[in-house]
Amino acid sequence: MTTSQTRRRLPSALLWLVLTAGGVAFAAVLTYAVVSALKEPGDVLTVPLSWWPDRPMWGNLVLPFTETPFARYFLNSVVVGVAVTLLNVVTCTLAGYSFSKFSYPGRDTAFVVVLATLMVPLEVIYVPLYALVYDLGWVNSFAGLIVPAGTSAFGIFLMRQSIDAVPDELIEAARLDGAGVVRTLLQIVAPLLRGPVAALALFIFLMNWDSHLWPLLVGSDDEHRTLPVGLAAMQANNLGASGLPMMMAAAVLALLPTVLLFVSLQRRFVEGLTMSAGIR
Repeated sequence: MTTSQTRRRLPSALLWLVLTAGGVAFAAVLTYAVVSALKEPGDVLTVPLSWWPDRPMWGNLVLPFTETPFARYFLNSVVVGVAVTLLNVVTCTLAGYSFSKFSYPGRDTAFVVVLATLMVPLEVIYVPLYALVYDLGWVNSFAGLIVPAGTSAFGIFLMRQSIDAVPDELIEAARLDGAGVVRTLLQIVAPLLRGPVAALALFIFLMNWDSHLWPLLVGSDDEHRTLPVGLAAMQANNLGASGLPMMMAAAVLALLPTVLLFVSLQRRFVEGLTMSAGIR
């Protein structure tokens, strides 16, 4: 092997080394959480660490549902996550279609403004956004949790780039056949966007599932708490080693849907992010 070949392969080898180390670290943390969820309270913090309890306490997995409002928090996260995801798919697809296939004054400027918002931290707009939600009477309501998160600058960018890859000839042919804007979008463009839509849906759902600050501001009561806020409240109420197995069980149960969703949509996610290079 020549020196030039070694230099070319070195960055790739380092990348694989870093990714492997990260994967092992994540697997170790996840394994520790699962094992701790099955231990008795007195065995969680024992030294040396045991990777499997002598007597697994499978009943610990039920404790979050029987001892806390975990089921309510879980259901709230599902409702909010699904609603926000569907709303983003609709709004981002419509905006992306407009920026890609329509020509009107200020289109490119408006798109640049949308991209510029990606550089603004969400925390910067939370104060005026909360004031607006408060004036609308949406505090401690599902509307306050869902509507403000109903679109995404990244989602608009992703859908615009994906729709750019759809040949204009297909759209022109549909128009010549008498198809309107809505019919063209639904019957011609949408079937070609399964990958990008899956990628957008996965990204938005995972981001919303893990969101903590905004749900804490507008949904702090028990009836509207999502899982991140609910888990923090559960931790505050179950301090000490006696509550660790239940908290670990709740954390594992909260993580399970996102892992399953990512594994099931991983191929679609990659296809969606690379669509602009492969559809033509």
